[in-house]
Amino acid sequence: MLYLRYFGLAIAVGLAAAPMTLRAQGADTMSDSDYVAKVMTAAPAAVAKGATVVEMNADGTARTVQTGTNGFTCMLLLGTPACADKNAMAWMQSMMSHSAPPASVGFMYMLAGDSGASNTDPLAKAPTAGNHWVKTGPHVMILGPAAATMGYPMTADADASQPYVMWAGTPYAHLMIPVSSEP
Repeated sequence: MLYLRYFGLAIAVGLAAAPMTLRAQGADTMSDSDYVAKVMTAAPAAVAKGATVVEMNADGTARTVQTGTNGFTCMLLLGTPACADKNAMAWMQSMMSHSAPPASVGFMYMLAGDSGASNTDPLAKAPTAGNHWVKTGPHVMILGPAAATMGYPMTADADASQPYVMWAGTPYAHLMIPVSSEP
């Protein structure tokens, strides 16, 4: 799950010029090769191998660690590896700028799982009694308006072992698809 706390991203094109708002936890203590190895766990090897790899800097900018050729961008945000296609990157940028998300469908890998997020509050940074915190193991995401119309559960208390719509009823609703029974 790359939710708001992970969405300090900009579209891969023009990354150096676009401000970022979040810092990759622990990335500043890793060598470039260790960082690349960690973010590559987000996607299948064939996808990760051809992806651009970016690292978030403390000042809000991004540094390109590796230039890719396949249209995916992989990064480590707050310790969570993720790889997103250009449409998913645009979707995340719209979320960060609180603007309408694009009508296009985006795809994101998080095969290393996540550390959890609210299933109802895109702004939540930690679990509370009422924000329906959910942790999803290895998964992929379909981002864009089609996700809310695909017939998957849209309940606040999602079963993270099965596909579900996160942030149902918001412009940022997206489909979470577990790819493993791991927690």
